[in-house]
Amino acid sequence: MVKRVLRSLETKISDVREFIMLLPCCPRLPQKLYSTYLFMDKIMFGRNVEKEKVISFLLHDDQNLAVLPIVGPRMIGKKTLVHHACQDERVRGRFPHIVFVHGDDLILGARSLVPSRKYLCIVQFSWDADVQAWETFQSSLRNAATSGSKVVIIGRTDEIARWGTAPPIRLTSLSQEEYWYYFKALAFGTMNPDEHPKLASLGMQLAKQLQGSFLGANMVGNVLQANPDAEIWYEMLMSLREMEQMRFLLFGEQCPDDILAKNDPVDTAMMVSLRYRGCLAYDLRETGHAQIRELPRLTPEGPQMEDGKNIPRDEKFDIVVWRSRILPFRNYIATFVKPKPRRVRRRKNHLPTRDSKIRTLFEKHTFPLLENPL
Repeated sequence: MVKRVLRSLETKISDVREFIMLLPCCPRLPQKLYSTYLFMDKIMFGRNVEKEKVISFLLHDDQNLAVLPIVGPRMIGKKTLVHHACQDERVRGRFPHIVFVHGDDLILGARSLVPSRKYLCIVQFSWDADVQAWETFQSSLRNAATSGSKVVIIGRTDEIARWGTAPPIRLTSLSQEEYWYYFKALAFGTMNPDEHPKLASLGMQLAKQLQGSFLGANMVGNVLQANPDAEIWYEMLMSLREMEQMRFLLFGEQCPDDILAKNDPVDTAMMVSLRYRGCLAYDLRETGHAQIRELPRLTPEGPQMEDGKNIPRDEKFDIVVWRSRILPFRNYIATFVKPKPRRVRRRKNHLPTRDSKIRTLFEKHTFPLLENPL
């Protein structure tokens, strides 16, 4: 009996030892939500399992060139995941040469490879992948790189999944529980949601309406945190629902981030400060820090210039809608346009009579013809 108890204790102690060794790899989460907001926008939230998978792939010994595909929709966190995995000390110690190549520059990237080096190449495909360019790049990398070199390819389509030598990592939206925790920390700040049940109820509905968008959570969360008023939160919720109805009518079911990526103007009530409405936004894109010094930044109080200059009053202008404070430190810019008032001629049977609510929404918005400024 005593020997059996001793064996049981030894087994448990052994398990605890492994648990203690793995525990430092897990990010720390505070017990109280009202301190979470202090660093929520400075860390990669979630994706811990996926990050460990990427690191495990990079640290595994392979004689031949190994390729790991990471597939997921736009703005789901693919680049953020890879950048944070590459920051691991073990990865940086193994790969002295970490190269980032865009899918449109694969031929140029292949020519710039230096022979007899151990590479970790991160290849990003924004849209459709060029098969011929990829094959050329892969062949050049095999000839130039030494044993143990690896490639991580990032894309939105399943086409790149077939190019991998390892099973692809597929990123999807966070679960409702994870996303609610993330959004709650941004929207409530120092407030305790349990002490504000009405705001907590509205916040849960807002989080559900944002459909897992990290960009939307940061932009809307900043506005809500600066305006802890139930009427304002309810007005924001109604604006989001109205936008969803209009989006479904004009574009079908799509994520707000995907709509802005196209050149289709949308109502920005969900994005902008409550003091700065009435504009339409389109052409959401990413850029680095060096190209945005002259652009106003969107804040909870409205657009502001960093140097204190006046905000542009043109009919069409660009605004930095969000700055990411974690790797890869991207900035998100949208083009705003002030729609000119015009008369809307109503036609009989223009829209089904039974759909009076959608007809009202359609007549409420007039979309000018826009040109891509890029």
